[in-house]
Amino acid sequence: MGPAGVHSDAPETFALLGEVAAKPGLRRRTQANEQVDVEVALARYGRRPLELLDEWGWLAPDVTLAHLCDVTPAEIARLAAAGVSVTHAPGCDLPMGWGVAPTAAFTDAGVAVGLGTSGGGSKDAGHLLADARLAMQVAPLVGRPVAAREALTWATTGSADGLGRPELGHLTAESAADLVCWDVTGVADAGVADPLAGLLWAAPGRRAKHVVVGGEVVVRDGELVRRGEREVAEALRALLRARGPAA
Repeated sequence: MGPAGVHSDAPETFALLGEVAAKPGLRRRTQANEQVDVEVALARYGRRPLELLDEWGWLAPDVTLAHLCDVTPAEIARLAAAGVSVTHAPGCDLPMGWGVAPTAAFTDAGVAVGLGTSGGGSKDAGHLLADARLAMQVAPLVGRPVAAREALTWATTGSADGLGRPELGHLTAESAADLVCWDVTGVADAGVADPLAGLLWAAPGRRAKHVVVGGEVVVRDGELVRRGEREVAEALRALLRARGPAA
């Protein structure tokens, strides 16, 4: 539950949505410290976004902040002290020219880091494995190098932590039995010493072989189980045609 950000929503909106979230105990989320957030916050309030969010009660353990491309070391320390979790979305931020979030610095400061994609509005493919590779590749530009296993941890456990879902993001007793299987026996993986790292380095665009959600198989041998892929694609095309050219 949450507004788009300080660049578009007033403090009253943050307060009201905070009340809505509190009643059923929902987590809160918003974005902060993309270029547009910083520029608008400085022009409108004379302050940076995280200062405003702190004042408005939106730096707390139940809050997840997306993007955070333009942050200072002092702001990272503030996020860590507040117990906020963050979502890195490099597949959106980089094409838009918004910069690179210092995810390694967040991790080193004790901030829970998750990995996300944006939607069609950002022309994002929504391919989390490819975005994990991108996150790993750009991390040294704003800090230390990141290993593939760390980037995959952001995509799994870190993202689940940001959702407040302890039963997700890992394979242990009492977890939700969500898992994805990839074939790592192909030509792209020949000679790869660490197959897990190879998911990102060798062929990040590969499709999953099997997908299990809540113990139920939803993809088997690369094919959807419940509905055919062509059927789903045609239904989407029909929906877009009905909405007209503006869609």
